Amino acid sequence: MRSPDVVIAGAGLIGLSCALELRAAGMSVTVVERGRAGQQASWAAGGMIGVNDSTHPHPPELVAMAEHSGNLYRDYLEIIAERGGTRVPYETEWVLEHAEGWRHHRTALPALAGSGYRRHAEPSVDPRKLFAALRDAVTKSDITIQEDAPVRGAFQREGGIDVRVKDSVISCGTFLDCTGAWSPPPVHPAKGQMLRVNAPGAMSARGLGNIVVRTQDIYLIPRLDGTIVIGSTIEDSGFDRTVHDTDIQHLRAEAAALLPALADAPEVERWAGLRPDTPDHLPLLGRTGEHSFVAAGHFRNGILLAPATAQAMAELILNEPPVLDLQAFRPQRFQEYAA
Repeated sequence: MRSPDVVIAGAGLIGLSCALELRAAGMSVTVVERGRAGQQASWAAGGMIGVNDSTHPHPPELVAMAEHSGNLYRDYLEIIAERGGTRVPYETEWVLEHAEGWRHHRTALPALAGSGYRRHAEPSVDPRKLFAALRDAVTKSDITIQEDAPVRGAFQREGGIDVRVKDSVISCGTFLDCTGAWSPPPVHPAKGQMLRVNAPGAMSARGLGNIVVRTQDIYLIPRLDGTIVIGSTIEDSGFDRTVHDTDIQHLRAEAAALLPALADAPEVERWAGLRPDTPDHLPLLGRTGEHSFVAAGHFRNGILLAPATAQAMAELILNEPPVLDLQAFRPQRFQEYAA
């Protein structure tokens, strides 16, 4: 079997997006996943493409990348559709954000309690639909995905790197770590609990429509299937993914305070996911060795930043001129990666 040019650890949205970009550049790619592909942060995310989130503003260092990635999104979805055959729709195209003094769009959603909301264009996707379409595009692009294949180590050698996966070794030219919350320190998990409810009958006629509602404490994301995603907690709980009734009840109460009709909305599902966080809430994007790279630590922004991350990592690996300045995201800003 011919050795791949690149081995990517992590078959989530970031890992598969990088794989698709590298394959388009002519590289052969194998993706290895410790569990099942796309079942961690990619599956648990809300799906907002929050370029301009005033409720949780991006760190200044992240603004340019967020804007660039938002601008790439339609082309990103188009490429996935062309290569995989599945078109991913925007679930919503607008957001209402709470901010004191912004009252002129109060009429945009009459069912909303209180006032002081700003409306602006911002799409969202269903991450589960997005991942399924992306996986189809990846597999149809002759990219190998190995599941239940945890990486035991990556060892530099002359001209490349040997990646130990379970009981075998894959030799390759380049290794890229996209394992999210399972990446080495300083990346660590930040737990988020969420739920999804059926929109009440009184809302289904006019409902939230295509509008996300977002405050500093909560967000409501309507889906095309008539359900509403309510999220989310942010917890330092290690790798624990337990869902607690008290936290779900708190999210329900916050949602009902915004939209009273949600108080008794039937629950469809509840879950917890693990966001990959870093001490400064900025991703790690860059070289970690002569033949190794990392793209992890996207925290709340993995869905948003997937297209720009894929582009940036392909440029680094192929030694092409970068579109973005990645200096703020260098892994070496942390002691664990310092030379």
